[in-house]
Amino acid sequence: MTVKLFHHDAYVREFTSVVTGVRHIEGRVTAVALAETAFYPASGGQPADQGHLDAWEVTDALEEDGEIWHAVRPSGQGQVAGSLATLREGLSVAGSLDWERRFDHMQQHTGQHILSEAFLQALGAETLSVHIGATCTLDLDLSRLDDEAVARVEDLANTIVTENRVVAAREVGIQEAVAVGLRRPPKQAGRIRVVEVAGFDRSACGGTHVRATGEVGTIALLRHERHKGGVRVGFQCGGRALRHYRWARGLITSIATELTVGEPDLAGAIGRLSSRAREMERTLEAARMELLGYEARDLLARAASHGAAASAAGPTVVAAAYDGRAIENLRALARMLTAQTDCVAILAADPGRRLLVARSPAVAVDAAAVLRETVAAFGGRGGGKPEAAEGAAPDAPSTAALVDAARLALLRWAAPG
Repeated sequence: MTVKLFHHDAYVREFTSVVTGVRHIEGRVTAVALAETAFYPASGGQPADQGHLDAWEVTDALEEDGEIWHAVRPSGQGQVAGSLATLREGLSVAGSLDWERRFDHMQQHTGQHILSEAFLQALGAETLSVHIGATCTLDLDLSRLDDEAVARVEDLANTIVTENRVVAAREVGIQEAVAVGLRRPPKQAGRIRVVEVAGFDRSACGGTHVRATGEVGTIALLRHERHKGGVRVGFQCGGRALRHYRWARGLITSIATELTVGEPDLAGAIGRLSSRAREMERTLEAARMELLGYEARDLLARAASHGAAASAAGPTVVAAAYDGRAIENLRALARMLTAQTDCVAILAADPGRRLLVARSPAVAVDAAAVLRETVAAFGGRGGGKPEAAEGAAPDAPSTAALVDAARLALLRWAAPG
């Protein structure tokens, strides 16, 4: 079994050990086991450590049956893949952790213990699951969470930080673990590793932690949302919280400067801008619909003057090809056309050789059938309802070719017999 140096001292950054096992895939070393290690393997929501073993980069660590396996790959430009073959049982290697990554995880993990107990004491909310990684979250058995409750939990958690309480770990038997009163019952039998934040929290945990709560730094709760019947809360501690504060401060300052208002007046200024933007959107939408109405009447007039119909007794056909027109715009135009008179609208646009076929309620034409026949001729796909359908044929030579093909398909569909 691998001796876990991180359980004896989480601040060990460098160590020397002996390779006790080697794994190969396709003849190459991919992982090694060590007699002892400071690399924490992924477990309990905390990611694995990374770092180096001599000239090899450790990218992951995983515990299996008491052995910790270190995923390795050559490190540096001058190291060739074949040199992994020199890793063998009995070889002495020097290990070094990516300390910035490890200490960040120690801050987040200890902060999570403090937060979980703070939620329990302030709101009676138990922690259901934990994730510590690029983002850190707690899943809580709460039905809702408001700003006032968030502030209460943050205040309690940060009070524990500023009091710089000792964080200590020890192994005890299952009976003693139950007797000391853990925040959650232990999941395993036998010896239990208990991590205690002095006078505040006791938890069964195999992770790495700071020596005292002051090292956690500021604990900040971020967004919260409903999740699987409970509430998921994002949080950051220490260096992460500081970096987030700097980002938020820079963003607020930048926006306040852009709007030429003081930071206290920022919310009101943004509200006014938002209201103004909504009013402009409504005005623009009304103008857009008015322009589409003019365009629809113009297209119908031109179709009538050319006697455009699917057959002698058929409905008026309005056909047009466009370059660079959004499909949403064509849908609105088709609705305008088919609402003003009994007709069939055939509209195509780039990019993507998009095609739309629509008909008025009184017109006995299956728009979906016409469209499918048209795009299939060019290897395209599409579908819809008898009233309206759309698709695409990127391999069609042009949008005009699509329109012409759709007119022919409509003519065949509308032909008697």
